[in-house]
Amino acid sequence: MATGAQRDQGELGEGVARWVRDHGDLVPGGTEDGRPLEVTGVAHADAGMANETVMVELGRGHPGMVLRLPPLEPTFPGTDLSAQAAVQNAVAAAGIPAPAPTVFVSDLRWIGTPFLVMPRVNGFIPGPAPVFDPLITGASPERQRSYVDGLLETLAAVHAVDWQATGIGPLLPGPTLDGALNHWTRYVEWAGEGAPLPVLGVALSWCRRHQPPADVGDAPALIWGDPRLGNLVFDDGGAVHAVLDWDLAAIGPPEMDLGWYFGLEFMMDRLFGQRVPGFPERAEAVETYQQRSGHTVSSLAWHEVFALVRALAINDRHQRIAATQRQGTTGGGRPDRRTENPMIEILSARIDAAG
Repeated sequence: MATGAQRDQGELGEGVARWVRDHGDLVPGGTEDGRPLEVTGVAHADAGMANETVMVELGRGHPGMVLRLPPLEPTFPGTDLSAQAAVQNAVAAAGIPAPAPTVFVSDLRWIGTPFLVMPRVNGFIPGPAPVFDPLITGASPERQRSYVDGLLETLAAVHAVDWQATGIGPLLPGPTLDGALNHWTRYVEWAGEGAPLPVLGVALSWCRRHQPPADVGDAPALIWGDPRLGNLVFDDGGAVHAVLDWDLAAIGPPEMDLGWYFGLEFMMDRLFGQRVPGFPERAEAVETYQQRSGHTVSSLAWHEVFALVRALAINDRHQRIAATQRQGTTGGGRPDRRTENPMIEILSARIDAAG
């Protein structure tokens, strides 16, 4: 669920019901018989920390819809929901199974904030730590492997999208590594409220010193931004049914996505000391991606470090929000535990391993 406070579900339900009554033609899926839809239930989703995600039931056999709202305590500065809608619709038109059509609603009179409306896609969504997800660990090694293969195939498809033709380029960060480093340096300062974790400054300096040269032979690609199993919906046969969460979409080298996936894998291995037996080893997974994409992966260790910098900065932002929330409800007095974050040691270990 979103970090920090959330909006009242009763008030959300009333506002969404009014929007559905007035804009039923915009509800994804509509109705087969043309009769008006009615909201029969509203609930906050368990997943998703950077947005407030609301599941809306519409009854009469309708699969329902999903609302995405900017959080009351922002994870990112200047959340632009219109850009997220544009990206999701563009990638869906290009053949990526992102939830679409996604409608951006800017009128504040419905629920007091802009929001996105998108189709609800039902299926299996792995948990944030696959090694503790019983539906993952209880599957056969072949099915476990198929989940990772599905993610790698999805990445190859995303990176093949002609993002220039879609017109979304100006809406997204990128396309150079210099630009990405500048973007995330600003984020670290903003998220850290002027006093970020010292390791983030050290790590960003390391990234600057060891930044890989631009390969003029490879054009920048569309970057999903948050590639992990928990952002995929799988159908009963284990195939990718939907690709979720495009908040961190950007333009850049494909290794930015690969570094995120493998960096988080490195973090999980360090945190839990075990992995899903059917998941491929790193070298095998890289080879699978290269075969699917035709792209030769380079500088992956650097991109894993850069990914862990981004992940730690976001995680620290969430910890700050949570600490503020606790102080608000308890009157303060709790010590700041951010410097005990195990991700700090993991980031340092990855820098040491990269050399």
